[in-house]
Amino acid sequence: MNRTCKAVLTAFLLAGCATSSSMNWSIPDMRTGKTVALEQWLKQNPMSAVQGVSIQEISRGESASVHIIRIRKQEPMHVHQRHDLVAIVLKGTGTLTLGDRKLELKPGSIVSIPRAVPHAFVNHSSEPAVAYVTFTPAFDGVDMVPVPAAAEPKKKK
Repeated sequence: MNRTCKAVLTAFLLAGCATSSSMNWSIPDMRTGKTVALEQWLKQNPMSAVQGVSIQEISRGESASVHIIRIRKQEPMHVHQRHDLVAIVLKGTGTLTLGDRKLELKPGSIVSIPRAVPHAFVNHSSEPAVAYVTFTPAFDGVDMVPVPAAAEPKKKK
């Protein structure tokens, strides 16, 4: 089993064992094989005060990459043409628009975002929301295509 698969499996196991009121997340350190407490990792890898969205890679394999994504307020509606995502919310609450659906997310929520599906997250927390996200294939850093407001999915009645 490659490192990326182990990291994803670890995150899913942690999500299954935690309670929504008190989650003590750990981030796998692929270099050492150890884990670091999420709060410690966030302090060691601060988000700039002017950044609205932060994407930090923590692992890369042949077929996938794992990232910590932080969203201060919201991210713009966009699509990934060549990447599928699985996201686990670690901190914060908010609304994910996924295609024509709105999903309320909280710590422990897991969501699959297929390629080419428009999506955006709005953070309802006072601190940046944090998610553990796996991209398949490995994220190239450029496959984030904005969706103009006129092309956004219509709400279901």
